Amino acid sequence: MYKIRSHKLAVGQAGVDFVASPNAGGALDPKFLVIHFTASGPSSDIAKYFSNRQAKVSAHVVVRRDGTVIQCVPFNVVAWHAGQSSWTAKDGQRYTGLNRSAIGIEIENWGPLSKSGSGWVSWTGSAVDASKVVEARHKNGGPVRGWETYTDAQIHATIDVAQAVCSHYDLTEIIGHDDISPGRKTDPGPAWDMSMFKAKVFGREEEGPEVFAVRSPTGLNIRSEPRASAPPLRPVPLADGTRVMIHEREGNWRFVSVLNEAGLPDFSGWVHGSYLTEV
Repeated sequence: MYKIRSHKLAVGQAGVDFVASPNAGGALDPKFLVIHFTASGPSSDIAKYFSNRQAKVSAHVVVRRDGTVIQCVPFNVVAWHAGQSSWTAKDGQRYTGLNRSAIGIEIENWGPLSKSGSGWVSWTGSAVDASKVVEARHKNGGPVRGWETYTDAQIHATIDVAQAVCSHYDLTEIIGHDDISPGRKTDPGPAWDMSMFKAKVFGREEEGPEVFAVRSPTGLNIRSEPRASAPPLRPVPLADGTRVMIHEREGNWRFVSVLNEAGLPDFSGWVHGSYLTEV
């Protein structure tokens, strides 16, 4: 759907809405795509916020709840979205301060929520429709809490943008802000199905089983059914770094085979996909 011309998104002959941010600068040689949430409600205009110099933050693209895409920084210019961050690429090279090497997409979403009576509220105290909330523990730890779900329009729009970006700049790694700044950031969080997203972006839905690694410092329970209340199959959780092969998806859950040291399936069960990252 999207094309990139002169480092800006376009649809057909027209560019997407561009709201320039002054919070940017320097040449960007992109190596990664980083996914964020805005921690904001439907009435917020994050692109306009990024256009304020006092905000001291920006991203290349904002995706609103209705799927509207707004660009704020050209893809060859550094945006201020990653902050203090680090990541080891697939080739083993270590990167720090990923603003200099990553394109950032901000998806409009409240992020973590708190219980209020029988409902949920955002960090601002705004009520959030319970039908748009999932309860989960973040892959980097912490309590089980509510998280606002992403809309179908956002998911499809973000996939389309990511496909254009990754194809144009030959990017092979998509990561979350919570991957590059664990303990400091929680976005895009457990409501964002990163495994599905990457499979769609890279066109892997028609390929064979996918191999992923567990990314959870405290381990990951493998269960008999795709629900948190199902009993674990093993008394000890799968260790951080354990490799698994995905066979099926049901919502945010994945039916996997755990691979042994020889890379062969050992046993199978259900795990939550938020705690898996592509190998």
